[in-house]
Amino acid sequence: MDGVKLAVIAIMCALFTATLVIGIGGAVLRSDKTPRASTTVEQQPSMTAELY
Repeated sequence: MDGVKLAVIAIMCALFTATLVIGIGGAVLRSDKTPRASTTVEQQPSMTAELY
């Protein structure tokens, strides 16, 4: 019976650790892909089409 308890504890710890690592990794990757807030409208190129 002690072996079953230890197995359940090991599985729970592994799931918790995996969730924590995936969550932190996702947060780090998302922060790299966010656009910089320092870019203003004046700095962005115009999106209007020019007719020739």
